Amino acid sequence: MNTEQFGQFWGQLKAPLKATWVKITEEDLVEIKGSLDAFGTVLQKRYGELQKDDVVTWAHRRYCHWSGNYTGYKEERAAV
Repeated sequence: MNTEQFGQFWGQLKAPLKATWVKITEEDLVEIKGSLDAFGTVLQKRYGELQKDDVVTWAHRRYCHWSGNYTGYKEERAAV
């Protein structure tokens, strides 16, 4: 998901994001306001660098599911 797509998708992402990732506050949502850069900053502040990637992957998968655009969709692979 690129910056433009994130901004367009933001209205649909806010509620499930807050429900799934409970450390994100209403103030964080206002700060993000559809900005992918601000999203990354807030995630790093709330979840740290390692878990930030998990949240970004979750958001990307939600976008792919809702838009029907599976280009670049990465499936998780089971550890061998």
